[in-house]
Amino acid sequence: MWLIFAILNPISESLRSLFIKRASGNVDPILISWSNNVIPFIIFPPMLLLIDLKFNSQFWIGFLGSGIIQVVNTVIYMRAISKGDISTVMPMLSFTPLILLVASPFTIGEFPSSIGLLGILLVVLGSYLLNLDLKKMNPLEPFKAILKNKGTRYMLVVAVLWGISGVFDKISINNSSVLQHVTFLNVLVFISMTVIVISQKKFNLPKMKEAKADLFLVSLFTTGSYLFHYIALSLTLVAYVVSMKRISGVFSVLLGAYFLNEPNLRQRLLGSIVMFIGVLLIVFS
Repeated sequence: MWLIFAILNPISESLRSLFIKRASGNVDPILISWSNNVIPFIIFPPMLLLIDLKFNSQFWIGFLGSGIIQVVNTVIYMRAISKGDISTVMPMLSFTPLILLVASPFTIGEFPSSIGLLGILLVVLGSYLLNLDLKKMNPLEPFKAILKNKGTRYMLVVAVLWGISGVFDKISINNSSVLQHVTFLNVLVFISMTVIVISQKKFNLPKMKEAKADLFLVSLFTTGSYLFHYIALSLTLVAYVVSMKRISGVFSVLLGAYFLNEPNLRQRLLGSIVMFIGVLLIVFS
């Protein structure tokens, strides 16, 4: 069951990145960050009436730890996509599982099997190949891309921070519920982004009207991503869920080539194949 939700999440994530990229042509990334959480802010809080709320010190540690990171990451994530091709920026998130491999065993006692570990490493290798230009045949090219491109640099920061926040997410969910964690997290992010937008005077209604369809779809797919990710997270290992989440890079390559005319489709699909093999190992481990 976890696999279904873990696959739906990267599909939703990649579609969200497409519409973020489209909106970024007219709208400031900070305002996109605010719009990103509008629908979740409307939908999730009333659903708390359907569950019993649980509060203890571990919940607050997990929720606040993840929440602070998510506020920072929301802004950096939008800036990353606005600065680079989604087909090269999004795959950078595949480095998150490496952070989880280091952190999870020490914090929540989780460690994948040897086959699952190999699958995670192949997912990360695939993301490297996605950034490798076969015409240049330079194995250091992906690393140079990180140094030269602001988008990839920003997204690498996001990947590291998400690797840390994934541990806090699991702590919070284990001491409450998926719905409670998602709702509290989204409320914190939305309120924080509202303060940032107002304080920096970024609220621009005319620009928002121009990109209203894209902004609506960004928020809609964000809602789906929240639900799919945290339901999967409650059903299996953190490292497995986050590894599956990183397949969004594969979908972003295809969407970027088809809708945004981004280059090097064949080279980037090579990485997709390696990532797919990694996913199979994770599924059957």
